[in-house]
Formats: sequence, C-alpha cells, structure tokens
Amino acid sequence: MDERGKGGGCMRIGLFTDTYTPDINGVVSSIVTLQKELEKNGHDVFVITNHKAARMKKEGNVLRLPGLELKWLYGYKLSTPYHFAARDEVRKMNLDVIHVHTEFGVGMFARIVAKYLNIPVVTTYHTMYEDYTHYINRFDIDEVDKVSKKVISTFSRAISDSAQAVISPSEKTKETLQKYGVKTPIYVIPTGLNFENFNRESINMEKVKEIRHQYGIADDDHVITFVGRIAPEKSVDIPIEGFRYIDDPKIKLLIVGGGPQLDELQAMVKKYHLENHVIFTDKKPREEVPYYYACADCFVSASLTETQGMTYIEALACELPVFARWDDVLKDLVVENDSGFLFDTPQEFARKLIAFFALPQDERDAFRKRAKAKIVKYDSKVFYSKVMSVYYQAIDDFEDAYEVVKIKTLDDYVRIYVENDKEDQPIKILIRLDDYFTYKIRLHTMLDRYTVADFQHKEIRLEAYRAAIRKLRIKDYTRKEMMLYFNRLPGLGKEDVEILLNELEEKGYINDQRYVLDRLDSMQFSLTGKGKIRRTLLNKGIDPEIIDQALNNFDDVQEADKARKMAEKLMNSVKDKSAAMKKQTIIQKLIRQGFDGDLARSSAEELDFSGVDDSEALTKTIQKALRNYARRYQGVQLRNKVIAYCLQKGFRHEDVIAKIEEMEWQDE
Repeated sequence: MDERGKGGGCMRIGLFTDTYTPDINGVVSSIVTLQKELEKNGHDVFVITNHKAARMKKEGNVLRLPGLELKWLYGYKLSTPYHFAARDEVRKMNLDVIHVHTEFGVGMFARIVAKYLNIPVVTTYHTMYEDYTHYINRFDIDEVDKVSKKVISTFSRAISDSAQAVISPSEKTKETLQKYGVKTPIYVIPTGLNFENFNRESINMEKVKEIRHQYGIADDDHVITFVGRIAPEKSVDIPIEGFRYIDDPKIKLLIVGGGPQLDELQAMVKKYHLENHVIFTDKKPREEVPYYYACADCFVSASLTETQGMTYIEALACELPVFARWDDVLKDLVVENDSGFLFDTPQEFARKLIAFFALPQDERDAFRKRAKAKIVKYDSKVFYSKVMSVYYQAIDDFEDAYEVVKIKTLDDYVRIYVENDKEDQPIKILIRLDDYFTYKIRLHTMLDRYTVADFQHKEIRLEAYRAAIRKLRIKDYTRKEMMLYFNRLPGLGKEDVEILLNELEEKGYINDQRYVLDRLDSMQFSLTGKGKIRRTLLNKGIDPEIIDQALNNFDDVQEADKARKMAEKLMNSVKDKSAAMKKQTIIQKLIRQGFDGDLARSSAEELDFSGVDDSEALTKTIQKALRNYARRYQGVQLRNKVIAYCLQKGFRHEDVIAKIEEMEWQDE
C-alpha cells in the first residue's frame, strides 16, 4: 500500500447514488453525513448522482446524470448505466476509490466505470429490497413473492460480490446478505449522525413554536411524531389505528413526510374521525426536519423493514423517547422503560402512550436524558473513521488482485488463468459459464483475491458435480447415497453438499421417486416381500411416503403367489427337523424375506408335509448330534447333549427318548 493508503494523505473519493439532495431519505442522510466528514478531514469528495433532465449537469464536485422520474415509485429517478461522456468526467476526477450507495442506474454505471478505469469499489447495502416486493406484487400472489425474493437474492449477491468490500448498516442486514450467499467481506458500520443538527440547545425554539402554532398544536398538547416516507412498508397505519383508543384530546400524532400511501392514510383518519388527533405535514426539506422532531415529546415508528433505522437515531439524538415494534436494528437503542417502549398492537401502543404522558414531568425528563445517551456510538466522527478503514482495506485487496491472462472455453465451462505479482506462475481455475458472464470476464480483467478464492472453492464443487454426473450415468443412486458419496470427497462442506444435491435434483440426475419405481419394477419379479423391499429402500434414504405410495400399487394376488413359491423353495432347503419345526422355520424365513406374518403362515400351511418321515429325520438328527459331541462328551453328558440338540430341532421329548432306546444307546 502507498503512503496514502496508510493514512498519510488525503484521498479522492467518488460517492455514486441514485438519490441525493434535495431528496429526503435515510440514504441521502447517510451520504451527506459521510461527505461532510470526509471533506472536513481533507479528502476530495465527488458525488455522482442523477436528476430529472435530459442532459448531464455539473455543479462543483457534484455530477448529475440524465434521469427519468418514476412517479409510481415515489419520484425515484432512474438513469441508464451507460454514459460515455460521464465516464470521461469520472476519469478526470482521478478517483482512488468508488463508494456505491444504490444498486440500479447510477450504481450500475459506477461498477462499469470502476472496471473500465481499474478502481476499487466499496458498496453500502442501504435497502432491504425483499421488504418492497409489494410494489410489483400488488395482488399478493405467493408465487410472485417467491420469485421476486429469489431475484433479489441473486441480484444482491451479484452486486455485492462485484465489490472489494460491503458496508452493512446493521447486523440484521449482514445476516441477510450472508443468507444470500455473499462472499465479499461485509463490515457492519452503523450510519453516523451529526448530532449538532439535532441538539435541542442549537435548535431555534421560536421556529419550533411557529410550527406548532401552524398546525394548531397548543402549548400544553402532548405530541408524538413520525418522520419518514409514507408507504406500506413503514406501517404508519398501526399508530394511527392506536389513536382510536385514545380519548385525551391533548394527545396528538404529527406525521412528517410524504409518499405513495399518504392519501390512503388521510382517508383512514377521516373514516375514524381522528382529524383532531392526527396531523399530516407532507414532505419537508431536510434542513427543517430537526425542528419537527423538536415539536414533539416522543417518537413512533412501527416499521419492520429498516436496515438501520436512521429516524430512530435522529429522534433519540433530539431527546425523544421512542415507541416502536421490536426489530433487530433496535438492539441497544430502544430499551423498554429506559429509552422508550415496545408494542405489538395498536391497543398496546395506545395504552403505553397514555401511561407515558401520565408520568410526572421529572420522570419524562429522565427518559429524555436516557434516550440521548443511547446514540453515542453513532457519532459521525466514529462513522467516518470506520468507513475510512474499509476504504484502505478495499484498496489493499484491490492491489492484491489477479489479472486474467488466458481463457480457454470448454463445452459447458470456462478455464481461466489468473496471475498477480505474488504468484510464481498463473493459477488455472475451472468456472461455470454463468460466473464467466456475471463477472464479465475478458482478457486482462482484474479479479480480487476474494473472488479468486471463491472461484477456487466453487471449482472443488464443480469437479464434484462433474464426477457425480459420470457416476449417475452408469447407475442410478438415491439422494442419500449421493450425499454419502459427497461427504467422502475432500474440500466439501455441509452447505456445498446441499447445493450439489439440490442441483442434481433440479436437473433430474437424482430422483428418489423415479428410483423407487425402477427398483420396484426389478424387484417385483423376485421372491421378495413388500416388507423387505420397504426396508431396503428405507436404507437407501428414500422418503417413507414415497415408498408406501409406490407399494400400494402392488398386486396382493401377485404378492401371495411370490410367498407360496418362496415357501416351496424353502421346504427343499430345510433338513433334519420335524415337520412342525420345518413349518415354523419356513414361516420365520418368509417373514425375514419381507412377507406379512399372516401371509407367511397361510403359505406354510399350504405346503404338503405328508411325505416327511419324522422317524427317519430324527434318526439322522441323533446321528448328526453324536458326530458333533462324541469327541467332547461321554456317557450321560453326551446323552443329554443329544437330547437337547433334538429338542432344538422341534422333535418331541418322548419321541427322542424312544428313538435313543430303539438305537440301544449305551451310556458307557
């Protein structure tokens, strides 16, 4: 790393985003806070964003690309990722690092430029997109929701893994990205806040009084406020619903913000006759927001879709106790009866709000102090320091990157050769075509060491997959059998095995249901009962329901015929036993062969034992016993051993004694 990377000098940083001032949202707040801290510490910061216009516009260090306003998406501006003139402007900025804050138009442009200009990329995952699928799934169709979330997972993984580092505002977001399968290092850095803007001592209280007067809020009214986007994912309807259970006319709800659900919620207020309780301000300029916090005694949000929840932090900084539904992002922020209150239902919200305003003033003031104490770790200086550490790490990792020096296309795969200054010779890696196209790999493409390491791990899995295909083309195996096979291969973890098994199933190489039907076709002509067939298939790891469903189609008549034939075969193999013992032995063997107990007994009963001479069989059994025991025993001991042996073979005691006497047994 050069001296700049060691912290010895300033950096030139590009912040790429689809949303920027004058927009008001959490992403803009995060970007502006970071921008100011970077500039305060001597770094050159360039903001690349868009605007509702047909031409590119440059305002100092802010470059605005042409964008199209999507009114149905609350004014979100989308721009094409291809801007050749803008690319040249970015080249002139001579950036050390690109920091991407949104994923679409400008974000895509950032990644194209980064690859073209060979600049390391850091991305911040601000938005939990799977919480916004209702915008495209307006009819709440489960299948559409599943497909949408799958697309989001794949897309999020792709854009994250194209960067050298990912910044997550919370542990909750990091866990989501890990669930998506992101391999790039993820750093949890809560967005910082410039507390000076929300310090009550620095807020013009005369302006606060003017705002309260403007909206008809009396000096002795109690105000709880919501600040943010008015949209379904924010669940603003829940606190509004709560005011149906509040009779005190002095308690007001101040809703600050605009959005696609504004008209719907205003209609809801009229429906429940809450006009004297609920006040809407619509959207307000960002710089005025602290005054609206200062108008209130506490803050409420029922949202469960936040990646961090900047409004919670802003409210606490303004000494407002917070009412909220529990979410992981609130850990250590909102503590029951300490810095705020947690609720699940509108009724619970109403009850706790009434109880809070019933507290003596000194107790409510204590809540204010504890609220402000919760946000120390969100100081913008701490935020800046942590982000800079990520920048340095990303630059380090990028300098360790590998260059693609050779590409060899195979039938369904691509073999790439990569090298860097630390390697003696190129590393060859086999990759899938989808990775080849996803990463837009060409000669001289630069791949960071995390990507190369991920490719190398995927190669182990790929080789295992190819070996499995060769194995399955020769013979069918069950999912369990293939799992045991993969577990014996080196380098594969539990997750890898699961991925491989699922892929083999999806492509039809393993199919337990088909396996059962094929086995039954081959086994139904054998002299094997359903019970043994079931045990055999269970040992193969087949789902019991699949087995039972297939066996239900077995012909009972055919099963009885198999049992009868097996019994006849066994009859010829059972020797040196009484007729009764022969029958019992055959029954036991039929059961072990998988035939039902009743069927085994009825099959044995059908056998003809009339030709069996028990006397001759007993004689042979005694002679065999003598051969076995005569060398070790004599006299009475030998006699007893022979008798016991014959009894085990099913002969009656009196018949054995009679036969021994008939043979003129001599004890000595």
